[in-house]
Amino acid sequence: MPIARSRTGGSLKRLLLTVVALGVATAGLTGTAGAQAQPTPPSAGSATGSNTHPAGEGWQQINGTWVQLGASRPHVMPNATTFAKQQAAQAAAAKSGGTGGGATAQAATPNGIVTPDNNYDLQMTYRGGQDSIGVTTGAPKVYLVLWGNQWGKQGTDPATGDATFTGDPDQAVPYQQEFFKGLGSSTDTWSKVMTQYCEGIPAASDYCPTTANHTGFPLAGQTLAGIWYDNSAPSPQAATEPQIAAEAVAAAKHFGNVQANQNRNVQYVIDTPQGEDSDKWKELGYCAWHTFTRTASSGTLAYTLMPYLTDVGACGTNWINPGPRGRLDGYGIIGGHEYAETITDQNPSGAWTDATGQEIGDKCSWIQVGRNGGMFNLQLSTGSFPVQTMWSNYDHLCMGNDPLFTNTPLLVTQPCEQSLQVGKPVDIPVLASDAAGRPISYSAKGLPSGLKINATTGHITGTTKATGWKTITVTGKDDQGNNQSQTFKAGFFTGPQVGCAPIEQLNDAGFENGTSDHYDWNPSGYNIITPSSAHQAHTGNGYAWLGQDTATDDSITQWVETTPGYSQEHFSFWLNITGNAQGTSAATGAPLDTLSLELYDQYTGNYIGTVRTWNNLNATNGYQLQQLDLTPFVAPEFGSTVGIKLVAHETSGKTAFLIDDASVKLT
Repeated sequence: MPIARSRTGGSLKRLLLTVVALGVATAGLTGTAGAQAQPTPPSAGSATGSNTHPAGEGWQQINGTWVQLGASRPHVMPNATTFAKQQAAQAAAAKSGGTGGGATAQAATPNGIVTPDNNYDLQMTYRGGQDSIGVTTGAPKVYLVLWGNQWGKQGTDPATGDATFTGDPDQAVPYQQEFFKGLGSSTDTWSKVMTQYCEGIPAASDYCPTTANHTGFPLAGQTLAGIWYDNSAPSPQAATEPQIAAEAVAAAKHFGNVQANQNRNVQYVIDTPQGEDSDKWKELGYCAWHTFTRTASSGTLAYTLMPYLTDVGACGTNWINPGPRGRLDGYGIIGGHEYAETITDQNPSGAWTDATGQEIGDKCSWIQVGRNGGMFNLQLSTGSFPVQTMWSNYDHLCMGNDPLFTNTPLLVTQPCEQSLQVGKPVDIPVLASDAAGRPISYSAKGLPSGLKINATTGHITGTTKATGWKTITVTGKDDQGNNQSQTFKAGFFTGPQVGCAPIEQLNDAGFENGTSDHYDWNPSGYNIITPSSAHQAHTGNGYAWLGQDTATDDSITQWVETTPGYSQEHFSFWLNITGNAQGTSAATGAPLDTLSLELYDQYTGNYIGTVRTWNNLNATNGYQLQQLDLTPFVAPEFGSTVGIKLVAHETSGKTAFLIDDASVKLT
């Protein structure tokens, strides 16, 4: 929750919708992000003033605090209050004729409460895998990290063996331990739903063959792999995304997971103490999020930010069950949401999302108990835990039970297609897991001269002078004869190369989803993203038409997480500038109509800079590809979420800035 921060509220990603998967209002606020007044862009190099926050990005100032209304990343799970406002805004938009993508409006109950229906029609599709990884194929492993000495003194529950903490008044930590210990029980129908999703299939697929490597089913009593109390110092009162990522890296090191294979089927849950405002979760109206970080030697690390959920009642407190234990309902509903989205989109958004970026939990969030696809109490060997349903492509519904898809005993992850520099040292880890934990031996065919695979570790290393694309097949085998092979392409070329082929980071990159039902692009007004026949799209039917109004600035914005561990960000789109406004302003000599690409920091709301400006004097003869390197602007921001905004300022009323087929890639 691609962005759950589906990071969709989400990725982190998940879709990172921080306040809204559908894009509109936070607790205490109403209205749509697109209805906010557009600001005057600050001058390049200056920070946004205290009273000039970019409201067009979907922010409002409440009691001196800036609150974001628009969608963002990583993949977040909005709290129930935020979610209800999203649903109400969607229903209002549909009633007024503003639904742009054909989605069915959500129904209101007699008391006016809007509740989600289990009938959303977009299936999940596979995005191709990020850094070789799509889903968690082995039995999932969860490490709990108690961050900061504010958790108090550690003890042990003699009845369960669970770690306890004096700074945990609601006993959230033992509850989480019992939840993860119980997954995989004989009564765990819920975990079956996730096993239908797989990896190693073509991007855009919505179906997994039985022979594919599927999401792993948890082993009873073994999902909770460890717990670490990091009491070396207090955790930050308002930790930022880079600080949270650094804690995940520290956790991997603490547990000895220093090789890529050791993190292949692992996720780290970073619990922050009561009263903290990590990543501004309270202001931004979400409950938790998940994402991942890249490391030099430990592979990619999947992790979740889990605030102290009972600090905000709308994060599940007594949502299903009464009494003290019911206060912890959110740790089942939201903790399960993030866990499920992580194992089906481990490196968001590289695996399973719908066309709007929603992950499997986002599509089924906060459906009331008793409704079709509603939340329910899941009976595990360790007790009863409330969970939400998950989207099932198999049933085209939100489900809490499904057929179990199983894997072969030994699984090898297909390495990504990658380009490498000739003459530079190579290190390609081949990731594999054995269901019984048996040692795996590795072999490879098709390696160019100078490269070899370590039979014990699976690392392909060496230096080669070979050039061009090579087809390589790697095989893992255990001592029982179980084996699996995967084939991938590696290209060797002169000059710097990118490694794994980058995947698309944008949602609705081609503007085909409409506007009012899903605000992937947070348009400033109705019909900016349009299939209008007044102009033509570059491909498909939809495009963004900026410059329609001389009274206000038109804009579109999408928030993209600059995932920790990457170092470059590139943005491209196709632009067609049409019209007959040839002149400049008589007063200033400036072009009459302009289109600017601006960047904003999600955490602070500050303006980062203007990358480029186009104007009416740059009229094109049809669509032309624009390619821009955002790295110089976002380098200090890597690990944070950045808003990419295209804004048109129109004076003449004669210029149309048409945008289509955008793309953001991280390397």
